[in-house]
Parts: sequence; structure tokens; C-alpha cells
Amino acid sequence: MAAALLLCGLLSAQVRNEIRVPDIPGYMTLKGDMHIHTVFSDGSVWPTTRVDECVMDGVDVLCMTDHVDSRLHKYIKDGTLNPDKVNRNTAYEMAAKYAKGKGVIVVRGGEISSQIMPPGHLNVLFTTDNEPIGAAMDAAGRDHQPAGADAALKVAKSQGAFVTWNHPHWCRQAPNVTRIYPEHLQYIKDGVINAIEAYNWWDGLFSDINTKAGELRPVTLIFARERNEKGVREALEAHRTAIFAESNVYGKEELLTALLTACVEVEKVSKSKTKLTVELYNNSSIPVLLDKAPGSEQWQIARHVVLHPFEHQTLTLYRMDNTKPLEASDFDFHYTVSNFWTEPDVNLHWVLSIHK
Repeated sequence: MAAALLLCGLLSAQVRNEIRVPDIPGYMTLKGDMHIHTVFSDGSVWPTTRVDECVMDGVDVLCMTDHVDSRLHKYIKDGTLNPDKVNRNTAYEMAAKYAKGKGVIVVRGGEISSQIMPPGHLNVLFTTDNEPIGAAMDAAGRDHQPAGADAALKVAKSQGAFVTWNHPHWCRQAPNVTRIYPEHLQYIKDGVINAIEAYNWWDGLFSDINTKAGELRPVTLIFARERNEKGVREALEAHRTAIFAESNVYGKEELLTALLTACVEVEKVSKSKTKLTVELYNNSSIPVLLDKAPGSEQWQIARHVVLHPFEHQTLTLYRMDNTKPLEASDFDFHYTVSNFWTEPDVNLHWVLSIHK
């Protein structure tokens, strides 16, 4: 799962920075922000601004995950918020109403925030009412937060929530070593935790935040059958997701292979007696970094190729003995994709197939 927040000023002063990623065979590619806050917990902007940010950035799915603990009541008590007009569902309701007709799917959710590890922080998505979830957390009090989180999770799961364990290596809760606790393993075994947030821009891989000028916000890539909340949930439960963050992509090999093949188009191929010329086009916002890999030793090809977003590039390929004619009509060139990750420290192996 990916998470980040983007602070915007006046939208009229913003330049659209749309993230564009192609669909893959059988699925549409939705870009999602699965973890975000507003003024209704510890964010700095209104829910409507979060929707506008998604429109500006080409984000299709927005999960409203304000903290469901007692801080909302603190704002009510100090007079910041009117108790007659707000509750733990207000941020979602405002965003969902405002998003109508804007192409953004808004998902109700919340963050259960135990400052003690385990269990730490957990998002509950696709909830139906955040009030009883927060009330269960509050009832335990600050001195018994793990018990409160457990009670809140039980209420959320009774509503059919999809649960993610957030930022496991957040420095406040994992100051030296990131670890998974027996309690988390039990939650996973019991079907309470459904996913782990592998990237949070507060701490990087594994919240209010500003993006640098021109920088794309991190997103979860959701490979969905339908463009609606039902389709989003089905894809999450089927584990058809990847992460796009800081020019890198993380996910399952089969999904990343399909995604890369969709991103890199072979636009033109020309063949002479001894030379093959291939024009490639990257039709996405994802840069592609290719390194020559085992399997292509018989070819003279560039050892390093960088395809910037929406860039055309021409490759020239010869046999090692460039006096020999190219007799075949099908050619396979092997690359390691150094910014696509299928496991920690393991890059995607990709075959560029050319037919002439």
C-alpha cells in the first residue's frame, strides 16, 4: 500500500501534475492514495482540498483516513469544531459529496492510532460508521491503547473493514529495527490485518507533506476490473496492487511485467542486412531504467537505457559479429529493470520482444 499527503495552496495557482499510467490486459490501472488526513484529525486542509489535489494529480481513489481517536473531541472541546456539525464521518461525507462528477472514488476509512507498538497504527477502509470505532478506542484511555486498538478493530471488522498495518518502520515506533510482532502475525493469521503499508512518505519505503516542484506524489497502483468502490476493494483483496513512489515501482513480478510491457511501446522497427533499429516510446509517467541482462550476450546493444516519461528513444542493435546477417524475424532482448522491484534487492527481469 502507498500513502502520502500533498499540501496545496490556491488551486488556481497550481499547475496540473497528472500521473498517467496505462491499463494492463484485463484490468484498468487506478491510482490511489490509501492514507490521508485532513483538519478533522492532524491534517492541515479541508476534505474538499484533498479531492482537488486528486483531480490535479490524476489520482482516481481517495481513502479518507483521519485518526478516529480522541483528537477530534479535543478540537470540539477547545472550540475549533462545532459538535453539532461534525463527527468522525464528516471528512468522508464532505469529500464524497464534493467529489461527485470529478472522477474521484472516495472511500470511507479511518486510522486507529495506538502510540504503543504493537499494534501501532492501522487503517480501516470501507467502514460504514467511524463513530463506534473511535468510541471503542476512546473507552480504553491513553494508558491502555493496545487494548483500545483491539476493541476498535473488532468494531471495524464487524463493519467489513479492510485493515492495513501502517508505516511499520516509523521512527517513533521502530527507532532502530523494523520488526513484525507476534501480535501482528496473529492478526494476519486471524484475517484481521489484510495488508501492510509498504511505503509512507513520512518515512519512505516501508502526515502532512509537501512535494517538491514537479515531483509526483506516491500512489498505490490498483489493477481493477471496475472503476468504482467495489472494483477497488476486489483488487485489494486479490492483491492486485503495486507501489509507484520516487520513480520506483514495487510489486509482484507478473503485475510489473504486464505494467512495463504496457508502458513501453514498440513504435517502429526497421531491419537491414546486419542491423535492427527499434523506436520505443514510454507512454507513462513512470521512468524506465533498463540494464542489459544475461540472455543478450550475442547482441551489441546499449548496456544502459533510460526511457524518461513520454519520451521516444531509438535503439540500434547488431550481432556481436556484425558481419553476420540478421536471418531471424523474431528477436528477444533481455533487460534488468533497475527501478522495478519484485522483492527486496531483486529487480524485474524483462524481455523486449521484437517481431519484424
